[in-house]
Amino acid sequence: MRRPTHLAIPEDPEHAIRAAYTLALRWLSMRELAAGAIRKRLHQKGFPPDIIEAVVTSLTLNRAIDDDRAARACARTLVSVKRRGRQRAQREMEAMGFAPDLARHVLADTLGDEEEQALASRVLATKLRGARAIPDPAAYQRLYGSLLRRGFAPAIVRAALKPFWKRGADLPDTDAD
Repeated sequence: MRRPTHLAIPEDPEHAIRAAYTLALRWLSMRELAAGAIRKRLHQKGFPPDIIEAVVTSLTLNRAIDDDRAARACARTLVSVKRRGRQRAQREMEAMGFAPDLARHVLADTLGDEEEQALASRVLATKLRGARAIPDPAAYQRLYGSLLRRGFAPAIVRAALKPFWKRGADLPDTDAD
């Protein structure tokens, strides 16, 4: 059962800052969050912008909020656990409040080109469930689309699928390029 989302914000600015700070620390005790995510959540709770900035600044100075640390943890989870490709992982990180440049940089450190190819191959092996070949063009299209939706680049998807396509060099057309 979820707690009620309404929150009585104290009139006194000092008490409001304390309430926002406590709330943000509670969120941070559960998981790493970006400063942007904390700002967004506090705004949704109804705190004024000046109090939000004071709390985020204080938490950043105390190193409770560290966007780089949080981005690295998020990237590791997206790549290792959820098996997302670079493109989708970046979109998800940006949606979580990380700056696009930070997300791109962290993903480049976490996921090299060879590692991304290996990850796509592992995802494909899971989807094939032990099959040694892709049976028909329709199955090829489904697998191609599935890997694209996971955020892998078309070239990486084609390279992962190629060993399993046993009908010669004529690969089915894919218009998602």
